[in-house]
Amino acid sequence: MIAFYCFVQTKRYPDTARRAQNGLVGVALMIGVGSLLWGQNATHREEKPTPPTIESQIVVLPDSAVQKQWAHTLKLVNAPQGISRLNPGQCIRVGIYSTGEKRDDYLQKTKLSFRVKFAGHVDTYPLAPPSGFKQIKPEGLDFATHALAAGGVEMPESMKTMASLAASAERWCVAADAGDGSAILEAEVESPGGHEALSSATIEIESFETGGKRGFKNDAEFGTFLETYYRQPNPARLFPALQYMIAQEAEHSKEGRAEIVAAFLSAALGANPVAAKDFQGRVSSQTGISRALGLLVLRSAAYDISGVLNAMSEEEQKKILDFPPLEDPFDLAPTQALFQHLDMLWGVFGATGELKPVQTIASALNWRADYEDFDKLRKTPNHPSTLTPSIIRGVTYTAAGWSLSSFQRNDPLVADYIDYLLASPDASPLVRSELGGLSSNPAFKKAGGQ
Repeated sequence: MIAFYCFVQTKRYPDTARRAQNGLVGVALMIGVGSLLWGQNATHREEKPTPPTIESQIVVLPDSAVQKQWAHTLKLVNAPQGISRLNPGQCIRVGIYSTGEKRDDYLQKTKLSFRVKFAGHVDTYPLAPPSGFKQIKPEGLDFATHALAAGGVEMPESMKTMASLAASAERWCVAADAGDGSAILEAEVESPGGHEALSSATIEIESFETGGKRGFKNDAEFGTFLETYYRQPNPARLFPALQYMIAQEAEHSKEGRAEIVAAFLSAALGANPVAAKDFQGRVSSQTGISRALGLLVLRSAAYDISGVLNAMSEEEQKKILDFPPLEDPFDLAPTQALFQHLDMLWGVFGATGELKPVQTIASALNWRADYEDFDKLRKTPNHPSTLTPSIIRGVTYTAAGWSLSSFQRNDPLVADYIDYLLASPDASPLVRSELGGLSSNPAFKKAGGQ
């Protein structure tokens, strides 16, 4: 009934984080022989402590990862994906990794400076303490932790992290009128170990004109763009995304696709005013459904579209104004539209990577009692013939749990958000209990609880 996105993790890590992920070998061994090791008085050779150090390779982080995502995660997180391409209006921070014993304290005593060389200009940011700190999980730790927990075994603290990441206090933003080119990032640190120049990084800067020419070859590419946008935001392609969706709908309409894509576009544009200005300029030169839907998306994102409307005839203006507003994906009223709203919420998450849509979906886990009533009803000879609010809530409960379980396995940020909600006093005790049983609840094996 409900078609949710399923993400495939395609992260690219710097060498430091990759070395940290090697701890997964130990995790895998623990899963296989843990019962033997913990069931006996095994002895092992103590390893000599490794002194802390700053790794030479920097990582370019989207500003949103530090400002929005890290604010709603625990101390221990999955590594964010480094940025390789930027469009005008986008902002980044420089990240540095530390390994070794007492690395968190070492990072906090370290100062970071960086400079960006682009289009003949050099922007310099002097030495300053980092603004954000996170311990980084080995890749696959979430899966291993859940697997061990299912057997009643707690993951040893020593296996949960082998590297820490700090983000620069300052951010660099691409100018709104930037053209194509390459930006060179150079960084230096002043740590307890001394002063050190780190390896440089190169980022491709792509203008809206160039990015706007890159369409989508097929549904697979388009789906990946929607699902992983928050990891590598590419706002220059938001208008081509609108065009692709409209073309696909004209060829073979698919229920709910237009609403999901519209929710995605509205969220992505709402987070980037520079991209929204370019998008509006492109939409204003269109006709028909491209212009109408584009303007509805902008209006949904709270942008003023009166300038475009005023240049249209009264008849055209009336057609646009008569269009109903886009549905609010955060509306959880128990109507049949609620099923589609879940998909739209995942579209918002794909666009922004923010906690709110995940938190909203998790709130549907409060409806367990409705699911239990629904489950009893469908096992009786006389099945209900109408969708009551309780049945809608019951079915939505299973769909929400199923999708959260899928994302927990396949999207590292969702896994981090679920950890955060499990520890959050703002989440109801019932929601925390349901989140803790995502992988074992039979109601979440399929959407609809079948």
